Amino acid sequence: MDETRKALESLRSDLENEEKRLIISYDEFLEITRQRPQQVLRSIFQLFHDMIKSYVGEGEEEYPKDPESIGFVKYDCSRIFVLGSNTPFFPDRLFANRFIRQAESLRQGSQQNRIYVYEGPHGCGKSTFLNNLLRSFEEYANTEEGRSFEIFWDVETEGGKVKVPCPSHDHPILLIPKNHRTAFLDKLLSGGIAEFKHRLSCEKEYEWLFEREVCTICESMFRALLDQFGSVGKVLNMAKVRHYKFDRRLGEGVSVFNPGDRPMKQVVLSDKQIQEKLDKIFGANLVKYVFSRHAKTNNGIYVLMDIKSYNKGRLLGLHNIISEGVHKINGTVEETVTSLFLALMNPEDKESVKEERAESFQGRIQYNKIPYVLDVPTEVKIYQSIFGAQVGLHFLPRVLENFAKVIISSRMNADCSPLKEWIPDIGKYKRYCDESGLLLRMDIYGGVIPAWLSEEDRKKLTAQIRKKMIAEGEKEGEKGFSGRDSIRLFGEFLNRYSKNPNLINMSNVSDYFKHRISREQRNGHIPKNFIDSLVGWYNYMVLSEVKEALYFYNEEQIIEDILHYICAVNYDLGSKVKCEWTNKQVEVTIGFLRLMGSCFIGKEMNDQWVLRHARDIQNEYVRIIAQERGTKITETELYKKLFASYTGNLKEKTFRPFLKSDNFKEAVASFRTKEFETFDTRLKDHIAHMIKVLIDRFGYTEQGAKEIGIYVVDQKLVEKFA
Repeated sequence: MDETRKALESLRSDLENEEKRLIISYDEFLEITRQRPQQVLRSIFQLFHDMIKSYVGEGEEEYPKDPESIGFVKYDCSRIFVLGSNTPFFPDRLFANRFIRQAESLRQGSQQNRIYVYEGPHGCGKSTFLNNLLRSFEEYANTEEGRSFEIFWDVETEGGKVKVPCPSHDHPILLIPKNHRTAFLDKLLSGGIAEFKHRLSCEKEYEWLFEREVCTICESMFRALLDQFGSVGKVLNMAKVRHYKFDRRLGEGVSVFNPGDRPMKQVVLSDKQIQEKLDKIFGANLVKYVFSRHAKTNNGIYVLMDIKSYNKGRLLGLHNIISEGVHKINGTVEETVTSLFLALMNPEDKESVKEERAESFQGRIQYNKIPYVLDVPTEVKIYQSIFGAQVGLHFLPRVLENFAKVIISSRMNADCSPLKEWIPDIGKYKRYCDESGLLLRMDIYGGVIPAWLSEEDRKKLTAQIRKKMIAEGEKEGEKGFSGRDSIRLFGEFLNRYSKNPNLINMSNVSDYFKHRISREQRNGHIPKNFIDSLVGWYNYMVLSEVKEALYFYNEEQIIEDILHYICAVNYDLGSKVKCEWTNKQVEVTIGFLRLMGSCFIGKEMNDQWVLRHARDIQNEYVRIIAQERGTKITETELYKKLFASYTGNLKEKTFRPFLKSDNFKEAVASFRTKEFETFDTRLKDHIAHMIKVLIDRFGYTEQGAKEIGIYVVDQKLVEKFA
């Protein structure tokens, strides 16, 4: 029983501390204002901006020293849209930069008399975006950093007592009469931050402090108390200040309307008990405690989720409020409404709104696009969010990203004028890019300037061209596979191929999009030849990786190889001899002679050619022994000729004998088994080194490194890129 009481007491204490709304005197509020003016003197627009900047930060510029930088920054929006969310939203780089620019415009004061409508095609995540944005705002606004204040009256006179919350959540500074506010703030903030005082008097974002008036209820209270007491000091003693608690579920500070929410029958709201007490203190109807539903979101956020059904009427009903900033109650009392108005809209609903309202209202609507994702890392994050962060372990490197590229290609326009202006002949990059440059544009939209661009084209990517490219991206993402389609297709793909013992490879991606989806989806969405171009680019890249992984020679290794070869040509096949120059055992096999001969010749060799080349080298060796007796073997003409041939063909040619060898594939497949030990030592060394480099440098697992080596052989990539 004691434990139960302790648990309940702890819960009570925690809840009371969490829910306690601190009420302070007006003097205490002014002192807080004097100490932290930038935090206290914020409108809903400034508060919204500060939340975004606080949660997102400054972002990262990958090319800070680039003179052609356009400030296309990598922003981490996860704290707003992902962390703490059951249904996260993943903005791509294009949207994130646009979103931050819009937040800046709010802070700068261009928020007046507008409704911000986010439009986008079905399945783009509009509702997810807005729900996460509101959740993060509510979270921030109820923290110490995001705290704002509202008026709360605590009146005590001979006529009685009454506590009166301001239904409009008016900022307490507005109680200072408008014509005295400038001088009052100047004196209050004297000796404070000079920079802030300058901003206060000059910047548009603070105009509201000097132009806005307190609500009619608070104004009536102020006048009635002043008439009764004749002292501003006594009036302000009864004007308390409390924290403005935002609560979407209660409609306080954040009101969200869905299309099916029926309009309230009661247009004018009041509180009977409060009104009776006010009438008793001040006389009947001197202070009218009446307000509309819009008061709940004054200095807050008013949201319409999709402009359909009843929300269509709500949007059109906002015309006067947005245009004039006021709302009439009972046709007489003017209620000031300053809210951040947000709405969601599907493209087809845009025209119906235009048809029903004058152009003056259209000018009050700022449309903002939420298109489908257009950069690869963001699309991959969506898959990881739905199917688990470890989903990539089912794939060879880059294959998961290539699935995303096929999806994104369906959302892009084939024609891109800025790309043609920049690179008239995109065909010169056919090993790296598709014929429409979609792969290149995906990189640009993701903030990446590909390393495979020529130096000339890199220099031609001026700030002007890059801005045009980004602007082109703003026109895309309105067609193709939707976000929901993409998740469904990826789920089907994963279910089909992840059950195989091998990792998912590029052949699986090609097979799925060419043969496992409907012809209508394939031909209607995926650009012609795009998959073949993507596979070609991928094949070229993995061949390059394997080639680099096979290359591990150093000069000591080259010297040893040449000396072992010179030694071997003097003995019969099958012999095992000790090299007099290295003191190491050499096994004379046709495989060894072919491998080394190919390194010197730079071409493949059949058995007959291998033996003839070995005889030629033996004859040359016999000759130099007779003519250059006493000369160190590494100083002979024969050695120097072989060394020059070897190093000349090394990086580009060495991989070919391995990747076209009959037993290379079998040796790779048997790596780390007893069977592997039966292969030629030279081949084993190269395979072991290749797998190590693929793991360390290119992100493969051991299984993936083996599979990609086999993939290169099976796909005959050496022949394709000869």
